[in-house]
Amino acid sequence: METLSLLLLTMLLMVRNCADGTYRGALAEQVGEVVGQVVEQHLSECHLVLVDTTTQSPVFSTMIRQLMRSGLGVTVLEAWWVFFQSQPARDLLLERLWGDATLTCCALLIHLDNKIITNILTFKFLEWCELWRHPQTVVVAVGGTAGMEAVLLDHNLRNTVYALYLTLQNLTLHSLDSRQGPLHNTRLGRGGTTKEGEGAHVRVYGRCLYCNKGEAQVQLLHRGNLTSGLHGVNLFPDQMENFWGHTFRAVTLRYMPFINYEQDGAEPGTPRTPLDSLNIRMLDIIASHFNFTYEIREPWDMNWGTPAGGGNWTGIVGTLQHEQADFSLDLTVTASRSLVVDYSRVYSNDPIVIITLKPAPLPRNLALTRPFEGEVWMSVIVCTLALGIILWLQQKVWSWAASESRVRLIPAFLNSWAMLLMEPVETIPTNTTGQVLVGWWLLSCVIITTAYRSSLIAHLSVQSKYPPINTFQDLLNQDGWSWGSTDLQGTFYLYFNESSDPDLQAILRGIEIYEMDKGLERVMQGGFSFIHTQSYVTPEMARLYTDKFGNTPLYIGIMKYLAFGGNAWGFRKGAPFTRQISMMKERLIEAGLLNLWQDDVLKTYLKHSREERGREDPLLFTGESSGQVVLGLDHLQGAFYLLLLGCCLALLVEIFSYFCYKNQQSNLVANHTQN
Repeated sequence: METLSLLLLTMLLMVRNCADGTYRGALAEQVGEVVGQVVEQHLSECHLVLVDTTTQSPVFSTMIRQLMRSGLGVTVLEAWWVFFQSQPARDLLLERLWGDATLTCCALLIHLDNKIITNILTFKFLEWCELWRHPQTVVVAVGGTAGMEAVLLDHNLRNTVYALYLTLQNLTLHSLDSRQGPLHNTRLGRGGTTKEGEGAHVRVYGRCLYCNKGEAQVQLLHRGNLTSGLHGVNLFPDQMENFWGHTFRAVTLRYMPFINYEQDGAEPGTPRTPLDSLNIRMLDIIASHFNFTYEIREPWDMNWGTPAGGGNWTGIVGTLQHEQADFSLDLTVTASRSLVVDYSRVYSNDPIVIITLKPAPLPRNLALTRPFEGEVWMSVIVCTLALGIILWLQQKVWSWAASESRVRLIPAFLNSWAMLLMEPVETIPTNTTGQVLVGWWLLSCVIITTAYRSSLIAHLSVQSKYPPINTFQDLLNQDGWSWGSTDLQGTFYLYFNESSDPDLQAILRGIEIYEMDKGLERVMQGGFSFIHTQSYVTPEMARLYTDKFGNTPLYIGIMKYLAFGGNAWGFRKGAPFTRQISMMKERLIEAGLLNLWQDDVLKTYLKHSREERGREDPLLFTGESSGQVVLGLDHLQGAFYLLLLGCCLALLVEIFSYFCYKNQQSNLVANHTQN
């Protein structure tokens, strides 16, 4: 259907030009002269694209000849010819249209004759080449005065910073003969002169994006005789340093401490009153510098932005994608989002963290065993037993060789334990081999007991705690544990749903959904962890569960899971102000103001929260103390438990010995009776 419409349009162009094919050569040469001056003085370093929207016009030929004399490379394109190509051919044309990244700029030179049919073709071409995505592209249109405002104020040029319209007074432009051919590249030499008419005046109009009280306006940049030329005329004044009170549309969601506004229950999409926050402070400084105002609105679906199918997005990303807002104050950078929105410099990395109760202290009744790990205890026991056996065997062999009294096994074991406990030993081997063995064992016992005593003092004075939950793997290893988060939206949703990590998939399957306040309350009950971004959950922790001295029973895991590329401002594609706002934002970042402002915002927010509650926060006991520690029964309960265990063992041994003795006496009586 589109191809048929363009075919009919081209036929109308040819019929119209057959009926009106007269032109004057002098005026056509003058047009080429004006275009050549603009290119030589301002666009000599640009990738040039010469676009013709007419047929059978001599003006287009003169423009080509003038560019030939300038020695510049130019891509020549007939607009109507584009729409009769296949889609792969169009894609190739579009790639060649914008040149390569090595050139400093790109310029479109468009030839018009200001007829309704031609203008339709021109606007269709500008829409096809997606000019709105390239705000820095220079557009130079050549045509009659009558259609000047319609071209410069066209919606396709809404993002174009530099757009000129050249016209000669009382000039009628005619169409170009389609014999010029479709698309070709020309590299041409200098030479020749231009025939100039007498009394011709040139007018140069420009589009100013925000000069009309923040709206677009057409301005007359130059008016003069063609013979005087355009030397010294500023055709491209800097118009991006002052937005003249233009009102920008900002879309965002509340995300303390980055963005805050009044939540008065109004419907999404209505303007919100901004409150003190990090992004509002930055935006106020930037707005004051560039002289613009802004409105803050929420996305209609109250979402950050996830794929919705068909190339569309929801939430803030979708709002920017469809140009229903100019920029967003906070948006996480992802590769998929970058296809539909532009970003400024990242100003913060907001990782995902795990919030739990602070680790509970370990019971003190086992404090005597904590100085050594289980492997060390097992090694000490095995070495002590082995030394007793080796010492007994060595003494037994020596007593057999030297005809001395034999050593029993039990005393050998007891001597090895006595040396470990730093107790004096009454019987020391008389042979050299035994003495060497005992000496090295005593040295080992000194090292072991010294390490144990020093570590025991530390464990008795500072109570040990259960290992904290720092990672998702720690979370999955907990028995009878559950976890949750707020409703998964935006990059939080993408982080878990698009990951192939089995741990993240297991976390996603078991996640429970809570509001922020309810989730933290659930953490306080124990056996539960809350997962969220650090910057968002920290103010709520400070507001609800932190006293004025900074004490809190909650713990943030040391493992920080970075979700994608960090936080930045998002801009709609092709926004002409992206570069200016981003550069001003970079100046604020490099000045070190953001950390200062963020701390101040949090302090102010917490102060107001306490004032609203109208009461002083209770002091929270964290289980931590400093200074001198006096050991009490709680610290040394393990020693008394050990004494009780020893008494029980002694009682059992006594009972066993009693029964053994009774059994022996019974056997003696029985033997005596039989005899």
